[in-house]
Amino acid sequence: MSDALQAILPPLLLSAPADGVVFYRKTEPITYATFRADLVAARQALMKLNAPEIVLYDADAYAFAVWLLACWQNGQTALLVAEDLPATRTALPFPWVGRCEGSALPDWFGAAGGTSAFPGSPPQFDCAGLVVFTSGSSGAPNRIFKTPTQLYREAVLLQQIFGKDVPPETRFVGTVPHQHMFGLPFRLMWPLWAGYPIISEVYRYPEELLRLEPGQHVLISSPATLKRLAQLDAFFSPATFLAAFSAGSPLHDSVAAVCASRLATSRVVEIYGSTEAGSIMHRIAPGGIWREHPGVTLALDEHGCLKLRSPLLADEDWFFTQDTAVRDDNGWRLTGRADRVAKIEGRRVALDAIETALLALPEVAEARTAALYGERDEIVAAVVLSDSGRAQLQAVGKTRFDRWLRQGLSASLERIAIPRRWRYLSSLPCNEMGKITTAEIVRSLERQALPPFTVAARGEQEVVLTLALCDCVQAFTGHFPQLPILPGVAQIDWALRLAQRYFPVEGRFSGFRQLRFQRILSPDDKVSLTLRFSPEKKEVHFIYASAHGVHSQGRALFTHPAIVPNNAP
Repeated sequence: MSDALQAILPPLLLSAPADGVVFYRKTEPITYATFRADLVAARQALMKLNAPEIVLYDADAYAFAVWLLACWQNGQTALLVAEDLPATRTALPFPWVGRCEGSALPDWFGAAGGTSAFPGSPPQFDCAGLVVFTSGSSGAPNRIFKTPTQLYREAVLLQQIFGKDVPPETRFVGTVPHQHMFGLPFRLMWPLWAGYPIISEVYRYPEELLRLEPGQHVLISSPATLKRLAQLDAFFSPATFLAAFSAGSPLHDSVAAVCASRLATSRVVEIYGSTEAGSIMHRIAPGGIWREHPGVTLALDEHGCLKLRSPLLADEDWFFTQDTAVRDDNGWRLTGRADRVAKIEGRRVALDAIETALLALPEVAEARTAALYGERDEIVAAVVLSDSGRAQLQAVGKTRFDRWLRQGLSASLERIAIPRRWRYLSSLPCNEMGKITTAEIVRSLERQALPPFTVAARGEQEVVLTLALCDCVQAFTGHFPQLPILPGVAQIDWALRLAQRYFPVEGRFSGFRQLRFQRILSPDDKVSLTLRFSPEKKEVHFIYASAHGVHSQGRALFTHPAIVPNNAP
């Protein structure tokens, strides 16, 4: 067997018993015999496209793996995209393959029956093999070329570092997709080359992990999902978790500690790496020090940013990052980013690109975005509206106008890059030097403190609070200078946070029903907030009212399980 073929095809794919399990799809095993047959059929289908490059997008890890390995065997290059968007299709006019709109090939996996010859002719190995896209500091997408050899080396490296603690029958399960350079090597390539069975579907929410079968598992996750896991009141999965891996953005020690307890594991492993360089360092969270991976050399450039050499890079030159760091006696400590590329739920998001998309909308005159890292990682936007934008905001209200802007961005931005929170200002905030800084934007968009309140009445399923709006003037800043009013987003935020204080939610917020803003709220209004919960409907009904009548109301919906009362004073 040639070195080229071995680097493209996992050794066990060639030598494992036909009835061995390589994937699980909805608990059903997929054998090596089926995998081999599907790989041969996929090669033949891809050859008929007569295309040196294809765009590969498939949410199912098994189908994705078959297409990718077949592509490499044929000497074709697979371009990976994070989402199937109209703007992406326009920018990449190649055949699209996988479960996506307008796929060039049908979904037929499993129909080959495991009888085709395998593995076929040797591949052309000098091609790039893989192209992934990442945003540079300018916000423009950059093509990053990866060879199968680079991915093979990383799989071998991960098994060398972590494999001694992972028995052969351990199943790999992921809450992250395999379309980027954390999910691909950790959730797919490492177990595929080492022979660990892989659970094909993505478990997007921590509650879904409760469906896992008993047995040993390795969890490939993200700080965002682990944060949600830590916020659950209880977590009892029949699965045993030997380790949980996290990458993409900082994992707070407090979250890591809770997740280690919930998952009953002593190995919550935080990974530091990049799309270009692969995995670089790891630490055992909480409190562990960062350790370089074998063969990696780290140093600081003149700006205090990390630079490195690594066997996972395409050459032996220094690779320069935009991550700032310091080194002390205990090892490396990461301190932040030097550019305007934010990390949101483990994904790189270019703030400049979001602002360019916003300025292309006729409703927007100026815009500045920032990343907030708190209970959830999110993009926030401060916007100065055009005349038409102000007129539309006044006509439809803030909630519908927010939705309108999000819809306007959806054709050109990935979902993760669309701002979740909006502030409409008469001018963008700036510091004493006249510069619009991220700190000023964050200060204008930070989550407002709860207003002072007293409990006016308390029943088994209802609480009535009296709010002192006059003592919460920061909530009215910028809305608007001549007529200060309480923004609808603040009213929703307060209602949800106070509801969780008195009726803790054992579930995930899923949306609103009957949300209405009927009268404005000013600092002088003496307002009450009534909160009613309904366990059987899994909802909280909130009503803001004063002597003038009802100002706003709505029903907040929650998914599994139900809302249970709390004995808060």
